[in-house]
Amino acid sequence: MSLIIQYIIVALVFIVALAYIVKRFAPSKGKNAGCGKGCGCAMTETEQKK
Repeated sequence: MSLIIQYIIVALVFIVALAYIVKRFAPSKGKNAGCGKGCGCAMTETEQKK
């Protein structure tokens, strides 16, 4: 295989791995209605508005 093709394959694998890590550890918006601090409390939107 050509050296350029090998570099392209390595770059693609690196980008996919990086995207997986960012998606896995980045805080998701919209899943939980709580405060987003990750404390595990059962706070809902109605309780936040009080």
